[in-house]
Parts: sequence; C-alpha cells; structure tokens
Amino acid sequence: MSNLITFIKKVKYFIYYLLQPQIEIPASFRLLSRRDSDFQKFIIREFTPSSQDLVDLNDNLKIFGKYSDKYEISVDIFSNFDFSNKKLKPAFFNKADVKVPYEASRLQYLQKANAGSIDVNKFPLIYWNSPMDVAIRNINLIFQLTFIENSQKSGEILGNNIDLLTSYISQHYEFITNNLENKGNVVGNHYLIELTSLLLTIATFKFDNDIEEFQYYQNELLSQLSNQFYEDGTNFEGSSHYSAFVTEALIICKLAIEEIDINSDLIPKIDGIIKSNRFFLLKLINNDELSQIGDNDSGRLFYFKFDEDFPLKMTWLIDLIGSLYPDSVIEEEEDEKFNYEISSIPTSFEGFQKVTHKSIKVFTKDYKCYSFKDFGIYIWRNDQEYFSIRCGPIGQNGIGGHSHYDQLSIECFSDNKWIARDPGTGTYTDDIKIRNRFRSLEYHWGPKLKIKFPKENEFDCFKLNYMSDGEVLHFDKNKFLGFAEFNGKKVYRSISIMDGEVSIEDFSNEVELKEYTSWGEENGGVKVQFSNGYKRIS
Repeated sequence: MSNLITFIKKVKYFIYYLLQPQIEIPASFRLLSRRDSDFQKFIIREFTPSSQDLVDLNDNLKIFGKYSDKYEISVDIFSNFDFSNKKLKPAFFNKADVKVPYEASRLQYLQKANAGSIDVNKFPLIYWNSPMDVAIRNINLIFQLTFIENSQKSGEILGNNIDLLTSYISQHYEFITNNLENKGNVVGNHYLIELTSLLLTIATFKFDNDIEEFQYYQNELLSQLSNQFYEDGTNFEGSSHYSAFVTEALIICKLAIEEIDINSDLIPKIDGIIKSNRFFLLKLINNDELSQIGDNDSGRLFYFKFDEDFPLKMTWLIDLIGSLYPDSVIEEEEDEKFNYEISSIPTSFEGFQKVTHKSIKVFTKDYKCYSFKDFGIYIWRNDQEYFSIRCGPIGQNGIGGHSHYDQLSIECFSDNKWIARDPGTGTYTDDIKIRNRFRSLEYHWGPKLKIKFPKENEFDCFKLNYMSDGEVLHFDKNKFLGFAEFNGKKVYRSISIMDGEVSIEDFSNEVELKEYTSWGEENGGVKVQFSNGYKRIS
C-alpha cells in the first residue's frame, strides 16, 4: 500500500511541475541610480582574503568540495546529470542534485576572484529556478559593485561595467519581488534571504517608490523575525549551521536598514538576535569548527571569510560579529540569559528497564552549563572541554525540514579530540538513502533502541514523522533528565557529572534498550559515517 501511495505522489509531483509555466526572467525593469551609502565601508574593511584564498574564475573552482573548471554549469558535477532541456523542478529525486548548479549560480566566488570572467549569457535556465539563490546572487553582484568602486582586484562579470552591472541588479530585484517564497507550510530562511537581498538593493540604489518598498520589506522582515526566531534569539530551523547562515543575513539587514533609517525600531531587535546567535554558536565551536546540529548545506553570504577546505571552521563569523559591535561585551551580556537551571517533580523509574553506558571523562577543570531551551540543546563546557545533549522542539514548528532524529543525542569533545560527534548532513534529494541515514537515530549518539522505524520515502526527506519534541525535566551544572518519543516509544535519558566524569543512563518501559560499551573515541567521535559539510562524505 505504501508503495502505491508513493507512486501516486510521484505522478502528482511530475504532473504538477510539468504543467507549471516556464520561468519568466524580467525583460523590463526599473532604472536604478546609485545612492550615497556607507555600508560598503564595513564590507571593504572586512574584505581581507589571503593570497592563497584568491581564485581564478576560469580554473579549479570548488563546488561543495569538488573541482569544476567553469562557473556556468547546467550539470550536477557529482553525477554528470544535465538539467538543460529538462522541465525544471525543485528536486530530481535519486537522480541528481539541483543544489550543485544552484551553488554555482550564486556567484559567491566573485568575492574571492582576482582573475577570470563570468559570461552571464551562458547562464542556463536552472540559474533562475530558485528565488533564494537568485537573491544570494544579487547580494554578490552588489558586493562586486562595491569591490569595483573601491578599486579592489576582482574577477570580471559584464566587463565590470558599472552601468551594465546596475542594470543586471535591477533585473534581479524585479525577479525576486515577483517570486517571493512567502507561502507554504514552512516560510523560513529562503524568504529571509530574499528580504535581505531586497533591502540591500534599496540601501544601494534609488528608484521610483524605493522608500515605500523599503517600509514594506522592513515590516515583512519584522514579521519574519517574530516567526523565525524564538524569544531567546535562536533560530526556529533547528540547525546550528542554518543559525550561522541567517545570522549572516541579519548582519546585511542591519547594514541596509541603518543606511535608510538609522533610527529604525527594527535595529535593536536585529542587534539582539545577532548577539544571541554569536553566543549560541560560540558555545558549539570546538577546535574552530561549528558542530552540525541538524542540516548543514554550506550556505554562505560573507564568502570571502569562508574556507572551502575547512568548511566547518566558523570562528570567522564570531570575529565578524565582534567587529560589528566593537564596544560591546557580548559574552557578558548573553551569559546570564542562557545560564539558568530547570527543575521539576522527581521522576520514579521503578519498573523501567535501565541501561548504563560507558562513562566518559570529560572535564579536567571547572566548567559552566548553558540552557538553550528554545532551540533545544543543553551544553556544559569550558574553553577546551565540551559536552552537550539535544532535547527540545523539532525545528520549523514541528515540521522538521532541517532537523534530524537526534533527540537525546550527545556530543563530546575533550583532550583535544572528539569522543562523540554529530554526523552532519551528507546530501539531500539526489540520494534519499544517504539523506535518511545521516538524519537517522542510528547515525546519532542518542538512545540505542531495538526499534524499527517505518520506511521514509523522498516526500518525507524534509520532515520528521517518527520523533516527538524533547522535554527537559531537570538541568543544572551536574545533572540532566529529559525524554522524547521515538516512533511512539518514550525514552528517558539521565546524565550525571561528578569529578569531571559523565555518566549516562537510559530508561524506558516501552522499548528495549541497548548499552554503549564504547563511544567514538577511536574514530574521531563518529558513530557510523561523517559528512564534513554538504556532500563531503567520508
């Protein structure tokens, strides 16, 4: 029966996109004139790529870690599937990854280019298939304009002619406004990035009705900040790397809004979210690398700071935010907000099955504990040692598009090595088996259950069907107790820390539990496989 339902969904999916109208690239668009603006000073001040980071646009470009010899591509270079002359869809399940040409279409390499050229006349139609990626390309075009105006060495697009580049930006602005992704069961980071791109355009150029449109998109941004960020400032997608991505977007929003209205009421709200996320991300960084809680598909806006060879290294974003608020002591401001305890009526486990896992020596010196309850992760750490457990809401208000089956899963870093580590993402729609493996409980250091999950097909790859929100019953510097349901079976996990040693026990009277007699200490913290960023699978 399930196979028949999946078949019917496939037929409906195919027919729906077969009948969709062709992508319309604007043929007419408004005349833009350059606005006197100051936000570029921040971009130029922070634009400090090292000589080894500079690239030639016509030679050895890396897309998700794989080399390509050209930028204008209509193929998935991992599978060699060609999207040209195909009726375009958001996903080509188990055939190819649309994100590969999307990644190239963003033109982010312009930020690091000191040679080579890009021919926009060779852009395939798929470069216009994703409004969010068009919005990111528009941001990069505006950054390119900034580099040209400030006589920075750069690669070439449209002959680096300012008039042609301005006209091309205007075309992008029209396309984005005509294709906003602000409807559906999840309105998330796509729409936020599109708003960022539109606000940056208005901060850069004057045109008819620009201030009216600025007010409208500023109000839309205010609404999305309420919808996409929790009260503590963390992001609703349920992903640490998406948290970094949207924080980059809010930096650009701040710069753009200040350009038009320095007294905007929105600026303090944006400041608060950026600072909260800096603190949050910093607590998830070990050995300069940001843990991959939830999905990580490697999206970047300040690409000139990003290292393709070390895609998890994110201290540059922490430093970038620090330079944005040079007189602010963010660590002290945020510490009190996230340093609190949770307690409730003690739970009795009489009659429950219990397993006690191998203890872990983590801490050799004092540490603090941090509660990121809204996001759903609890952390004990000092400057060199780290332990965390995931327990809380499934992202996207329960949809879980970028969440994993990771409730009650731990991470641990001590003695400069990983003992338990989140596996990362693998890939998305081009290989549903890999997608589901990297999301699975089997790949995470959660409870070890004798349980079978129903098979999930391609139409389930951006939602979680068989795991509940996690709930924390107790959390302090030395103890944790929480629970979650896996395919309807409730499991509790208890953590105790004594003399730096972490003890972990699981309890359930609904499903058989198994013991971890070892962790990943002999395998870099990896349980099964590891993905060092999107499509970088070891």
